[in-house]
Amino acid sequence: MEPSKNIKRCCLLQVMILVGIQVINLFTRPAKFAMGIVSIIILGAYLAGEYLSLPETIRKVNTIVQILFQPFAFSYTAGTLLTLVTPFKFAPLVAFCILIWYAVSFLLYVQQFIAPITNNWLRLFWLIYFFQIAISPSAYFGIIASTNPWFGAFFSTGLIGAVAYTISLIRAMQAWHFGDLISLIKSHSKGNVLVDSVFAILVVLFIYSNLMNTTSWGKLSFLRFWRLLLGAMEAGIGEEVLCRFGILTLLLSFAKKLRLRIPIAIICSSLLFGLFHFLNLTEQSLPLTIYQFCFTAVSGIFFSLLFLYSGHLELVVFIHFVMDLLSYSATGNSSLSGNITLGDYQSVINLAVLMLALLVWMMFGKKRQVMENHVDLLVSKGNIKK
Repeated sequence: MEPSKNIKRCCLLQVMILVGIQVINLFTRPAKFAMGIVSIIILGAYLAGEYLSLPETIRKVNTIVQILFQPFAFSYTAGTLLTLVTPFKFAPLVAFCILIWYAVSFLLYVQQFIAPITNNWLRLFWLIYFFQIAISPSAYFGIIASTNPWFGAFFSTGLIGAVAYTISLIRAMQAWHFGDLISLIKSHSKGNVLVDSVFAILVVLFIYSNLMNTTSWGKLSFLRFWRLLLGAMEAGIGEEVLCRFGILTLLLSFAKKLRLRIPIAIICSSLLFGLFHFLNLTEQSLPLTIYQFCFTAVSGIFFSLLFLYSGHLELVVFIHFVMDLLSYSATGNSSLSGNITLGDYQSVINLAVLMLALLVWMMFGKKRQVMENHVDLLVSKGNIKK
């Protein structure tokens, strides 16, 4: 699928503006000279590919470079803009507009470079790789905060990155002709009282498991709670869009012809969900991270079943958000602390047995048919070239 001329023209205009911003950055922030030069090289390579007659091999290499590094240049440019406007009195209003722009800035990039990808393995690689860039723009912005600590908290969390990733991934899935979330919501049949009750009980169980050290809640300042709230929203939106909508859908497409496609895709996506939390090793110890891997992998089974049965990703996002907010508020931090005991692992093992039992139970009768119908909506139109 070749992008239209209008899309290319819009991309060219956007990239030329970004280059101009980085040129200004070179003169105003000498300490960030190297980062500015890298961004200009990446964006300049794109302009060269569009305006110059380059050999086919170089054009292909340039396309790969743009797929991998153009999102980084976009993130760093947004950070540059935020830094440039911070000293001015109108900074909050302008910064808010920049954050909105950041949320939609990747759409042209997706349309031109990501939509034409037909190999599902490459698609899977991209959505995981792009998540790491888009979800945490503050890492590339190089910004501490603004003069307003409440607004500055927006810069130190990945919430706006999670929104940007969600918008981009939804557009990519549409371009790849996979099912959309609205179709799932509209297709849901009348709920089964028993199944709904089981899920409701399990939601309460998961929420209860995150209610630890409740006596520390009163020690949180309003600003600290605001930061934790933003962090929980980031995790709820970003992780569920990535793991339940993106990865789970692609894995279901891989296993489309297998009779056990649903349990295979659920278990594999849940393991990936758990593995992603090893990135937290920079903030917490290895034993705590291993425990977090076990818990999140097990909870991933529940989230996947709830999504495929209900057809409501927003429901799963909300539950994930509430769980994390309660956990963060109870400990006062988004990372784990303390020591892991044998009892903690026993609880995870019990939960794993319960989730596997739920997975087996959901594979029979009308429950399975409801999920099969939703899976068909997600993957039946997808291009499954491998």
